[in-house]
Amino acid sequence: MEKINIIEGLLYIAGDLGLSEEALMMHVPITKMQLEIEVEKYDKEHLTISRHGDMYFLKTTENMEKYIKRVLADRPAKKLSQAALEVLAIIAYNQPISRNGIESVRGIVSDGPISTLINKGLVKKKNITDERAAHFETTQSFLELFGLKSLDDLPADDMIAEQEEIDLFFNSLKEQN
Repeated sequence: MEKINIIEGLLYIAGDLGLSEEALMMHVPITKMQLEIEVEKYDKEHLTISRHGDMYFLKTTENMEKYIKRVLADRPAKKLSQAALEVLAIIAYNQPISRNGIESVRGIVSDGPISTLINKGLVKKKNITDERAAHFETTQSFLELFGLKSLDDLPADDMIAEQEEIDLFFNSLKEQN
C-alpha cells in the first residue's frame, strides 16, 4: 500500500484531533522529509492535508462545502449531551477560551463535546495572535438558537459564583427546550 494512502487513512480516523508529525512518522513508517513530500504532492479535488505546527489534518476542500451543508441540513436535529452543554456554557461565559482552559474548568478531557459543538456550528475556533493554542468562541448560530441578541443577554448576576452562572445557563436552556 502506498504511504500516502496510509497517511490519508490515519488522518481520516484521527478526525478533528489530527495526528502529530511524530505519530505519522512512527506508524507509517516514514521520514520527516518523505512525509513533507507526500503531503505536498497529495492532490485530491475533495480532500486536502493541512499542517498546523507539528499536527496534520485531513480536511474537505472548499468546493465540497455546499454538498456537506446539504447533507447536514437533512439530518434530524439531535439534542446536545450534558457534556456538550457544559462545554458550551463554559465557552459562552469565558470566551475566547482554550481547550486547556475548558478542561481545567470541567476537570476532564473535552475533545468530543468541542467537536460536536463545532460540527453543529455553535462554536468556532479563534486564533489569537502570539498564542499557539486555538481558542473557542460561540457563533451567531448559538445566539440565534438560544434566542439571544448578544452575549450580554446571557443569564448573569455579579453576586453569584461562576458555578451558579453555569447552572443559570443550563436552566435557561431547559426552559427553551
